[in-house]
Amino acid sequence: MTPTGCPKSRISLRPLDLSVSHGQDPCIRRRAEDSGGVGGTTREPMRGTIGRRLLGTLVAAASGRRGTPALAQYGGSGGIAMRARIGTHLTWDGHEFVVIAIDYRHAVLRSLEEEFVREVVIEELLRAPDVVWHDVRPLSSEPPDIQLIAALPEAERRVLDAWVEQLEAVKVAVDAGAELKPLLQDVRDAMAPFVQVSTETVRRKYQRYRAEGVLGLIDKRRQNGRKPSVDARIAAALSQLGAAGVKRSSGTRSRTVDNVKWMLEEDLGESIDLPSDRTLYRLIAAHPTARKLSSSARRRETEANKPGRAFGLHGSLRPGEHVQIDSTVIDVPCRLLDGRLNRAELTIIHDVATRSILAAMVRAIATNSADLAGVLARALTPYDRRPPGAREQRERVAATWAGKFMIEQDRLDQHRLAQPYIFPETITTDNGKIFRSQAFRLGCARLGISLIFASKQTPTDKPHVERTFETMVTRFVQYLEGFTGGSVERRGRDEPTDEALALAQLQELLEDWVAIEWQNRPHDGLTDPLLPGRFLTPNEMFRAYRRVAPEIHVPFELADFIGLLPSKTCTLQDYGINFSRRVYKSRRLPELRAAGAQGEGATRPCQIRYDPNNPLYIWVEHDGDFVPFRGAPDLLDQPMGGDIWRASRDVDADHDRAVREDAAQLADRMKRAQWVRSGNKRNRSVRTAEVDRDPMHLTGISKTVAREESEDEPGGDEVIWERGGGFSLLADDDGVWERLT
Repeated sequence: MTPTGCPKSRISLRPLDLSVSHGQDPCIRRRAEDSGGVGGTTREPMRGTIGRRLLGTLVAAASGRRGTPALAQYGGSGGIAMRARIGTHLTWDGHEFVVIAIDYRHAVLRSLEEEFVREVVIEELLRAPDVVWHDVRPLSSEPPDIQLIAALPEAERRVLDAWVEQLEAVKVAVDAGAELKPLLQDVRDAMAPFVQVSTETVRRKYQRYRAEGVLGLIDKRRQNGRKPSVDARIAAALSQLGAAGVKRSSGTRSRTVDNVKWMLEEDLGESIDLPSDRTLYRLIAAHPTARKLSSSARRRETEANKPGRAFGLHGSLRPGEHVQIDSTVIDVPCRLLDGRLNRAELTIIHDVATRSILAAMVRAIATNSADLAGVLARALTPYDRRPPGAREQRERVAATWAGKFMIEQDRLDQHRLAQPYIFPETITTDNGKIFRSQAFRLGCARLGISLIFASKQTPTDKPHVERTFETMVTRFVQYLEGFTGGSVERRGRDEPTDEALALAQLQELLEDWVAIEWQNRPHDGLTDPLLPGRFLTPNEMFRAYRRVAPEIHVPFELADFIGLLPSKTCTLQDYGINFSRRVYKSRRLPELRAAGAQGEGATRPCQIRYDPNNPLYIWVEHDGDFVPFRGAPDLLDQPMGGDIWRASRDVDADHDRAVREDAAQLADRMKRAQWVRSGNKRNRSVRTAEVDRDPMHLTGISKTVAREESEDEPGGDEVIWERGGGFSLLADDDGVWERLT
């Protein structure tokens, strides 16, 4: 059998290698063996740099890397090749075998327990699932040595090559019987151009080279990024401090250093040698929990809530199967009905399969269970099926930003109508009171929606909606006027709030942003598995689901939508209903008033339904029906009405406030001047006389007693004290006045 061609015979008794992992062609291996290359069993070690570089090239060819002397020397020892040779043991089909012969295609196995020989095709043997090879694989705990050597910087690799060349020559000479000490001095002189070392350092490197090979010459800190070993007692103390400081205030690292030293001194006394402060600082900086004691306390507490188990993925097979809901306070103020500013609270419903936002609503106060019912109503009713007044209210409000850039309302409506309608089958919530309220749970049960409550203080149970909040802040909320920055250190002192949006304006702007940007923005979670660089939008993902698995989700009717709105008891007046500082009227008002008080037409209480984001209409429950009441026309319905109100908000608010306060104070004084305390029979003449008798009153008559003046003029140096005012400080009885004058 010649080494230059693949043989035709089925069995060869030559000691060839059976590659387990790389699958190298046997002909190539045999040529290398015949030429003294990789895998030979009786070759002499190659001497010199040229031989080692050739060996490194062969090894690198098998692993796909560029060869170096260090790689070659390591590869020559068989560290990276997982090979089965003649004599290799394996377990197959419940029997112990030993390889006795290898062909280019077949292998001959001899049973160790029974007297039989099995011939098998090598490819089939390698693919067999129940074959266990013995003594061919390195320990799983060993580092990726070849990658470690190949990842060294070029300068360090050149030094490593020089060390390998010199120490290999010393090893060969020592094995031949040469004395070690002179050889170490020669190595020191030969390494002088690369590095200055002592003879003792050369001795240590030689010993490590003989024991560990090339890896013994590499800095241990490079192996898998390992750090120098830390005393287990110090590590335990740092872990204990990190666990105890989760809910404590943050301090400096010097406090952590002192706490560690005090803890070790108290627990261990003199049995432990405390490291220096510099070493403790370094250990604290590398510790996973102790280093956070000087960072943000909120972030530290949040990270402590992470579960100890590994994170998993919660898939969704179709739209609506897995939906998440949550509420959060956004960092932007909105104007209430009375003009005051208050931070809004945002509630959204998020579909996991398509990453669509099914509904979003803002409230200027804390969200309650009635508001959650309103959010569900908006999610279950498409925009074109909502009650009357929704589009009209939106046109009135959206004129604030649409009219400035001459955006037609039809363009906005086009994106609103393109939003997918998805019925939520299962909703995951946290353990907030509003989500555990009986009203929300009964409402979901009536609609056929299942509720899943996340673990307490575990936001990772609903990560999609939490991440959506963060994206909404960065892509929407921070562009609004009055944005507070999210924290005190990021909050500006002079953030303008003159043009802060009203609650209704913020709601409509939010819904427009969801329909226009969010639903048409490529999402990182909607990645094509075959084309990872291609992302889909939520609308595109929904259409893809519908093409594969068509479903018909029937939306709510008008009565269903109104039935989920919050309710309140009001009074039917002869002119309509007063609600939220507005008057609502209907043509059916006489009919509803006549239905109460036995047909006499008196005022009576009634139950109304209202949409917090549609103030144009309310609905009165009457005989199983919802009677609409339209708000009375206001200035916005008049020509130039919106311009008038915008101009009224552009005036100097501080000046107007000062004028109002001054006018209120003057009006109070004017009214108080006419006030007489009840229970005292005093008329105005009595009060006038009382004022005249008051010596300190500005309009009163002074009741002073004038002293008779002398007709003679006083001298130049003579000082005369005159009495003045309505009373005397000194009486005349004691003669003091005469002495002073």
